[in-house]
Amino acid sequence: MGWLTTKGAYMQDDKPNKKLTLSNQLYYDSKCNKLYLVPRLLLTDDYTIPLGINKNKWDARPSHIHDIGCKFHQVIVVDLPLDIIEEEYLCSEFIGMLYCKDIPIEYLHTEDITFNQCNSLLKKAMKDCGIPAYAYNLYRLGVNFNIGWLFSGKDKLDLNKLYIDKIDTK
Repeated sequence: MGWLTTKGAYMQDDKPNKKLTLSNQLYYDSKCNKLYLVPRLLLTDDYTIPLGINKNKWDARPSHIHDIGCKFHQVIVVDLPLDIIEEEYLCSEFIGMLYCKDIPIEYLHTEDITFNQCNSLLKKAMKDCGIPAYAYNLYRLGVNFNIGWLFSGKDKLDLNKLYIDKIDTK
């Protein structure tokens, strides 16, 4: 099934090369039967690409879920069935975009994620939004060299601050 929401809206941030997501994003991984939330107010640089290569060539949603996993060594999982999500939380009121209303935190939990799981989730999420195989395979190879993982994961996601505070992933 893949992405349940369309590409989201952004707002520029005062930090260089940073954007703030304005809409929640939902990704369903059919392989492990999990629904992941990428909440609005995520401060991201989209894909971290050296040498100034065009980051905007591909759908950035996969990079957002990867950013959360890399920073916190956790992901946010939705504890509601898909039919409830589709009936109560998905909307298309904003210029034809399919977006997700805020899901109450009592229907969410965090799960720890390993380096390999995080990088594999990035690849699958890229594949599921139609990015060509050569690109998602190159990205999957590249993230194996992310030494920042070794120094991150000390901070954990606080669901009580979800939808209130920015989530800075760098």
